[in-house]
Amino acid sequence: MAKKFEVTLLGVNSAFPIHGRHPSCQIVNYDDQLIMIDCGEASQIQLSKYSIKKGKINHIFISHLHGDHCYGLPGLITSFSLQGRKTKLNIHGPFGLKKFLEGVFEVSEARFSFELNILEYNTELPTRIEINSCLYIDTFPMKHRIPTMGFRVCEQINYYNIQSEAIKTYALTVEEIKSVKLGQSIFRKGKEVQQELLVLPKEKERSYSYCSDTVYDPDLIPFISDSTLLYHETTYLDDLENLAKERMHSTLGQAIDIAKAANIDKMITGHYSSRYKNLELFLERGITQLPGLLLGLEGEVYEV
Repeated sequence: MAKKFEVTLLGVNSAFPIHGRHPSCQIVNYDDQLIMIDCGEASQIQLSKYSIKKGKINHIFISHLHGDHCYGLPGLITSFSLQGRKTKLNIHGPFGLKKFLEGVFEVSEARFSFELNILEYNTELPTRIEINSCLYIDTFPMKHRIPTMGFRVCEQINYYNIQSEAIKTYALTVEEIKSVKLGQSIFRKGKEVQQELLVLPKEKERSYSYCSDTVYDPDLIPFISDSTLLYHETTYLDDLENLAKERMHSTLGQAIDIAKAANIDKMITGHYSSRYKNLELFLERGITQLPGLLLGLEGEVYEV
């Protein structure tokens, strides 16, 4: 059975909170291990609203240092400490993240009950970050007004599921079962038993790609190609393409074009301009172009 792999949106607005929406933040849940991506204002309020256990968050990834993607971070970190957190917290982001956080903590004389591990990256250099034996995250460059990176959360399936009847047929011992799950061979009467007689076909590995903020950029396609699920910013509808280019954001149609070129069937919209109160317009105008289009709404959970 496939492990849980889902995304909960906590903030879908751009720039500032309005219309009951909040700046960028989301939670990736893989097998009950939580990863936060971006941390705009009110992120910890949203965690409480949707009953997400923030103590399970051990990694936070920040795409860039515009305030609507990181200004919730100092408050969240200090709240962890006030609640007596002991587990190490890893925060990943562009160069400048450490200076930003340490400046806030210095003037506020913040103290922590846990180890805070701040890791900075060159956004122009794709980097692979190992989370555990089942999950890794690839960073990739995006084109925005300041250094920005996207993230691809990738599942690693390094085991096989055994056919239940094979255990009885070949009288597998506990040690042999462990070996077969790791893809190793067993022998009976001096002959190797074929793997397909012992295990089920390996499940397809899933991935989730996050692209926000970015101007329309076909260079993204190789990094996100064949993702199971994509979140791509759709700050504007297509009639504001010139404004999107000027402000280095994307329109709905441009994001859909990227998804289709990358062979992605399911895409979540988001990072909406505050000029849009009615978000249903994004679904109405995009669903005919991409039947797997999903309207990004706060509190919604999307399966990868």
